[in-house]
Amino acid sequence: MADDHYIVPLRQALEQVRDRLDTIILRLKAREERRFMRWRSTACGYVKRFTRPMPADVAAPCPKCEGAEFQAMP
Repeated sequence: MADDHYIVPLRQALEQVRDRLDTIILRLKAREERRFMRWRSTACGYVKRFTRPMPADVAAPCPKCEGAEFQAMP
């Protein structure tokens, strides 16, 4: 119990570092996700356009064929 006053600040500092690292990792994962302005339906060829880069899951479903698979158009 006498050493607890040394452990508490160390634990708080390590938790702050962990929180910062978790935030950084989430940002890096978001950058890894493929985002494009245009996605083409693999079923019917319809091109869905966006005003800013979006991931493929946002493009689904296709308004023409209701398909869920899209290919990126750089």
